Amino acid sequence: MSSASYNLLRVLIVDDFNSFRQTLLKIMREIGFKHVDSVNSGEEALKAFKNSHYDLVLCDYNLGSGKNGQQILEELRADRRIKPEDIFILLSAETSRNVVMSAFDCEPDAYLTKPITTKTIEQRIKRLLNKRNELLDIYSSLNKTDKNSTITLLEQKIEEKSHYSMDCQKLLTDLYIETKKFEEAEAICRATLEARSIDWAQVGLAKIQLARGNAAKAIEWLTDIIRAKPSCMKAYDVLAQAYQGEKDAEKLQNIFEKAVDISPMSLPRQLSLAKIAMKNGDAEIAANAYRKTLRYGLNTPYFNIRNQINFAKAAVKFYEQDPEKASDLVQEAMKILSTVNDKDEVMPEIKTLSKIYSGQILGLQQQYKYANDIVDPILKSLENQDDISPQIEIELVHYHIFNKKIDLADIKAKELVKKYSDNEAVLQRIDCLMYEPVSEMGKKILQNENKKGIDFYKEKNNLSAIACFYKLEKKYPRFTAVKLNLVQAILGHMKETGKEPTNIERCKNILTFLHSQIKNGDTHFERCQQLQGMFSTLIIQKGENNA
Repeated sequence: MSSASYNLLRVLIVDDFNSFRQTLLKIMREIGFKHVDSVNSGEEALKAFKNSHYDLVLCDYNLGSGKNGQQILEELRADRRIKPEDIFILLSAETSRNVVMSAFDCEPDAYLTKPITTKTIEQRIKRLLNKRNELLDIYSSLNKTDKNSTITLLEQKIEEKSHYSMDCQKLLTDLYIETKKFEEAEAICRATLEARSIDWAQVGLAKIQLARGNAAKAIEWLTDIIRAKPSCMKAYDVLAQAYQGEKDAEKLQNIFEKAVDISPMSLPRQLSLAKIAMKNGDAEIAANAYRKTLRYGLNTPYFNIRNQINFAKAAVKFYEQDPEKASDLVQEAMKILSTVNDKDEVMPEIKTLSKIYSGQILGLQQQYKYANDIVDPILKSLENQDDISPQIEIELVHYHIFNKKIDLADIKAKELVKKYSDNEAVLQRIDCLMYEPVSEMGKKILQNENKKGIDFYKEKNNLSAIACFYKLEKKYPRFTAVKLNLVQAILGHMKETGKEPTNIERCKNILTFLHSQIKNGDTHFERCQQLQGMFSTLIIQKGENNA
């Protein structure tokens, strides 16, 4: 594209420093651009896009207290206010790994580090505009719904041996996969990889396998890609799709954990990690992922009431498991919950949940009077309501448990089982309130995972048995059989390695809970008594006679 054509294009400069905006404005005018606007914040940039269309954006990554450059780009894409042919260049003086990975992860057209010279920016813009000009008909076609027309244009451009054939091949591969032309897509990827190792071609082959229904092969290839290139973020995303298809929640969580470790400021991945970790009962991972989603997403749609209330829920669950480690998170949760009721736009159900979670936290902190002061009015208001949501009913049972109203909690839990006896999805959520599973899925999980732990124990692999039972206990904190097995595995480990204060304390706490739960004549009573005797004997033998 000749510099004479630059005066037809509209440019937007986004930077919070006036001196740098003026410098960029001068550079762009010297290059030949005539229509150049500048703003000092992300909010002003989005307003500018509502009033005008811009062909080229030069945006600083860090814009002070508002939205950053990545968030602007993602919002413009989500709202389709930026077209495939438009150019978005991120500028940054940041050198931290998190920011650099975040910038590359959102895939701007270019990423330039400050300080920037006139020559550097002119050369980069010239290359990008030349590419834009040559592929303009393809970009225009991408805006339409006729994929076959776009495919034809891409095939023609590749046949002409365009300077941008590689870009065309990447786009064409994705369109072939979308239209189920798998052989054609595979041919492009393999031909590309014969010349050199390219991330998109490697991931493309795995996407083809996944689309063909061969998830195992896709997982194998993607795992190899990540092992060789840990920063290939697209591989993590496709691998997550594969594990979702396989319904492997544990491995899905693991891949999201690895992905956010590499690129922690990716909000979709942080939120996905939070949700799957909570489903797996891993409240520590869930709470921290929700916390980062809110922290990094402060000026984005991710900072919403639903994510805030889910953070509070995860923080409460983590606090139940480990009060010391979760204390800071719970304090943050209480601050959030205290502000929810002041917002007029918040739905009544969310306000109710916020009070219940506050009552749960206070109960866990043994501040029962304050908890009752908050939740008793809710209980009274719900007495004559028939349309209470399952979530509120379940969280109220948790509230009773955390406030030591165990008998009432058990009665209410059994009522819920009867009420939702034909609703498997709700029964799965009720499982965590029960001493044994009531859902078909819960029964299946308990049978399979419990058997794994028992097999480890029989093989005298006590650490693996403990890990297996502990994972189950986090998800189902009241299951009697799991707790008994966990105690037995810990005792086996202490017999081999000696007493450890952490294990002694864990056994004490579990056995105390079981004694309050299991009465004489119950199925598990005899075994509980036997384990108590084994624990007491072991502690005395180890010199801890005050157990």
